[in-house]
Amino acid sequence: MNRHSFKFIHKNIYFRLLIWLVSLSVLLKIRRFVMRFSPFLRLESQATDTVYMSWLVDIEKVKNRFPEPIQLWEKDGKTIFSILFYHHHHFGLHCLGPLRKIFPSPRQSNWRFYLADDIVSKTVIFEQIVVDKMLYVFGGRLLSDAMPAQYDPNFQHDVQRMDQELKIQARIEMDAKYSLQVKLQSEKAQQIPIEWCDIFQHWNEAFEFLVPQEHAWVECVDDPRQLSQGNIKIMANFNDIQTLKITEIDCPLLEEFGVDVNSPAMCFYIPNLDFHVLSEEPVKALEK
Repeated sequence: MNRHSFKFIHKNIYFRLLIWLVSLSVLLKIRRFVMRFSPFLRLESQATDTVYMSWLVDIEKVKNRFPEPIQLWEKDGKTIFSILFYHHHHFGLHCLGPLRKIFPSPRQSNWRFYLADDIVSKTVIFEQIVVDKMLYVFGGRLLSDAMPAQYDPNFQHDVQRMDQELKIQARIEMDAKYSLQVKLQSEKAQQIPIEWCDIFQHWNEAFEFLVPQEHAWVECVDDPRQLSQGNIKIMANFNDIQTLKITEIDCPLLEEFGVDVNSPAMCFYIPNLDFHVLSEEPVKALEK
């Protein structure tokens, strides 16, 4: 089964009918044909309380998760898997200007790997995407191949601020496999975790690698051999970033990857960032 198949189970027959409709291959093909001749309407959001958590994973455990010839970023037999979650503010059409405030402000979480630079630089590939607003689930799946979001109406992302200290709690559940419960707190770390020293020399190098991605690849929901590329722009002030440490975590997917949850993760908090979706297109970099 495609990892982006819709997972949320709802008893309402109309809800289930809508999900079935937006998953129809014929409908998706019609939309793709129409979008070939239509201008892309740029999307924008000011995101707050963004948390990045990243782990080193043995490349042998995950290299076959995506269709060939995709290659994940790798160094010394390790690749990086990240989970980030954040709160959008009026995620909608850039062209509306101040009227963009009519759009809701969903919480979102992206679960992703990083692609090898010799394929295309500054690019991630999504393991999962989840939001807490149904509008973005239906809209994303109907109008885009790059946003096959899952739905978690109970998505929790709480941030407590006490002077310069942060306490953060998140709970996300798509199904038994894709679920996360985590607590984090501030950590004034001057040095990056020793396990990461062969990857990054200092925090700013890590921020530069992990944050300002320019492309996001996603397998199409009706054919995972085909991929879509979302072209994005992320702007953040690295001076505002605060490092974090995990105090509690439960994440079955990490166990599947063979990650020791007690091993140091690279975690940090970005209070504000600007997020733009500039365009979307089929992935052509792998075509022979």
